Amino acid sequence: MTDDVMTATRALEGARSAHWEDPTGASVIATAAVDTARRFGADALLCRALALQGSIALNRGDLHAALALATEAEPWSGEDVVACAELGALQSQLAFFSGTYSLALAHAEEASALADAQGDAHLRLYVRRAACMVLGTVGVPGWAEWLHETLELSIAAGDDWQEAISRNDLACWHQREERLADAEAELARGLEAAARLTPGDFALGVLHSTRADIRLLAGRPEEALTDANRSLAHQFAQLTPNPYILGVTVRAQVQALAALGRLDDAQLSGDGALDRLGTDVPHARSLVLATLADALRDAGRVEDAYDALSRSAALEREGLHDLSELRINLERARLETDAARSTAAALAAKNAELEALVHQLNEAHVALEQRTGELETLQDQFREQADRDWLTGLHNRRYLARQLDLVTGAEEQDFSLAVVDLDHFKGINDTYGHDVGDQVLVRVAGLLLDVVRRSDVVARTGGEEFVLLMPAADADAAMHCCERALAAIRGAGWDGIAPGLTVTASAGIARSGEALGLDRIAALADRRLYDAKRQGRDRAVARTSPLDDPLQ
Repeated sequence: MTDDVMTATRALEGARSAHWEDPTGASVIATAAVDTARRFGADALLCRALALQGSIALNRGDLHAALALATEAEPWSGEDVVACAELGALQSQLAFFSGTYSLALAHAEEASALADAQGDAHLRLYVRRAACMVLGTVGVPGWAEWLHETLELSIAAGDDWQEAISRNDLACWHQREERLADAEAELARGLEAAARLTPGDFALGVLHSTRADIRLLAGRPEEALTDANRSLAHQFAQLTPNPYILGVTVRAQVQALAALGRLDDAQLSGDGALDRLGTDVPHARSLVLATLADALRDAGRVEDAYDALSRSAALEREGLHDLSELRINLERARLETDAARSTAAALAAKNAELEALVHQLNEAHVALEQRTGELETLQDQFREQADRDWLTGLHNRRYLARQLDLVTGAEEQDFSLAVVDLDHFKGINDTYGHDVGDQVLVRVAGLLLDVVRRSDVVARTGGEEFVLLMPAADADAAMHCCERALAAIRGAGWDGIAPGLTVTASAGIARSGEALGLDRIAALADRRLYDAKRQGRDRAVARTSPLDDPLQ
């Protein structure tokens, strides 16, 4: 080994330990190592440098770049134990993020065995760190013992960064076992270790993010929000935050803000994270949107929840497409490498595995179609809720606007529009209270529905105001309908709601042929409503007073 190669190898090992906190600096060193390896024909160094570049790309959320680098590194690993261990660590994470858990577990276990046999504590910690997410998600037996061994190894090696992240992993395990106090205690020790780092933004970002989740589970949203904000501050101190950590942290921030009743801030936080994530990593963006949709729905903001859910569904589809593509590319890369090293019979066996994978992907697409159907059903439910008035169950202004567009867009389609307003409704609220006022509105809604045709639309457009849209109804038919409505309201017998209560209403009617444009027709109906009020209320007016100018 030449001096240049030895120098590049030592620099690369330093970058390997520091790349989480200084990805830019580590990338520069890895790129220089690639150049040195190609110049001197150092295969193992080339494999290790490419693998480190792949790990940095993966940490930035660029799975496709990481896959390309792992594929490029594969032929150069040879028999070098360190190169094989480092490349195996990257391959385990790639398989994990592509959803091929069995392959991820195999790579993780093989890389760990190679690193343990080598005996280098820093290499063992590096490989274990890459395998941690894989083994924890799969749930291998002895997972807790494995975490404690990794922590002990970190402390023995004097590696504060590895100690901080190992304690974070133990806290996650305690959280899974619902031991929240133990989890917080472990995080406190992890934060002490991270405080000794310069820089330590990545580790501090991870620890505060985990503690935000734990404090949410403990019912302490204000403290959770503080931790989420601290985590984001540390993450943004790096040029390119890890998108997965960013996604789960923003999820905690949104949940905390929602729990504190700060829905607008929660929505701003979610939208800001989406801008930051850009078009990459659809899974992380979908996570943020789904959390935001849940918070908005729980707060009764159905229309905003519907919009967030729709965007989340689109990202889920995009994520599954990317996932399927990555899994196929990963499997293809593995097959191509094995083909170069094995016989034709081995290649045939791997092709069979690929066919099985395609079958799995087909099943995944079937599951996606089922999930899409469920999402579409939810969207329909949200749309129906968004078109209804929350109190009376009548259609609202949004639905009415769409129906008006339909009737005005139909050729030779005449219609009448009536604005119905309860008389002295403020006095009812002031005298009997708003609860009685709400009961009046609900009953009036039912009375209006009883007197209209099936083709008519009844909408509550605000306060005590209702609108009747009557397609193919002339002035006489519209007047008869309104008179029936006012008579029904007048004679409903309101003592059952409150003794001595009387309710009447006034109406203004306009026809489509009386004015040009929907706004003018609505304004004409409003003018006639006020005529009815001036004439003594409890009546319907279908013609403009001679003192008023026509709306032509």
